[in-house]
Amino acid sequence: MSALRSAIQRRFEAWLDKRNPRRNEWVLSQNKIFIFPSSAGLGFLLMLSGLLLLAINYQNNLIFALVFLLFSLFLVVILHTYTNLSGLQIRAGACEPVFAGDTAHFHVHINSQQRPRFQLQVGFPQQRKQVSELAKGEGVEVRVPCPAPRRGRLYPGRIQVRSDYPLGVIRCWAMPALDWHCLVYPRPRALRPLMSSARGDGHGEVFDMRSDSDEFSGFERYQPGESPRRIFWKAYAKGQGLFSKRYEESRADDLSLDWESLPELAVEDRLSTLCAWALECDRRELPFSLHLPTADISAGQGPAHLAAVLRELAIYPAEAGR
Repeated sequence: MSALRSAIQRRFEAWLDKRNPRRNEWVLSQNKIFIFPSSAGLGFLLMLSGLLLLAINYQNNLIFALVFLLFSLFLVVILHTYTNLSGLQIRAGACEPVFAGDTAHFHVHINSQQRPRFQLQVGFPQQRKQVSELAKGEGVEVRVPCPAPRRGRLYPGRIQVRSDYPLGVIRCWAMPALDWHCLVYPRPRALRPLMSSARGDGHGEVFDMRSDSDEFSGFERYQPGESPRRIFWKAYAKGQGLFSKRYEESRADDLSLDWESLPELAVEDRLSTLCAWALECDRRELPFSLHLPTADISAGQGPAHLAAVLRELAIYPAEAGR
């Protein structure tokens, strides 16, 4: 049974890929919306069938009228449920990078230009849905969670936009494929101590990340863009202005995060260790470089430098091996 269900699911997804290819923005129209009775709706139709048989058997006009009235209501609900999704604009937003094992949040921009929308359920299949409502001409940004178990580029697949409004007897949904992905960094785990000058003769010295590597050298006038951690807040509280603490490095060698310095570790363990080293260097505002078989990043520091390093660690090909 599970094999048959999987085969049907694959055929359905292949049909969807051909019918609705991946793009950055969607407007939900008739050929992109699916509609079907919910479990409550099927029960409602079964009840009407029983009432109809009862009316035919006893030739009771009152039961006939009740059946026709309830079935007319069912047809009207189909129109209202469909209208709640038709014309809805859906656009892919950003997704902040996360570490492996965390939950990524994809931003979806939903706009309603024609009419109010009620009880919209937005999310990935088999995941928790976010419920939103929009007034006419209003837009909303929905953060849709998605598990990120492995590093690399996470392509979450199709998103589901669903409505059971107004009575819950009809289920109307669309599954647009948005052109987006999320960058998943390796899970940081320092399995080895950081080695300084690792690209020299291969016998670098262990750098103690637990102790301060810089020595205090004095104060200077604060420059915009400097880290708030270096500001001398005590002087600022006394009204003496903004000053920054200055440090001099006590190490003679630059920090080099080198793939070849971890020969005994597996690929994912190497990447996790390099990731932990990079985060620690950034936390301590230490310049560092990265050297991989697929990329080299020169020494630097700051958020942009850290983002570039973590990106290279995230997209490192698994098949590259040791």
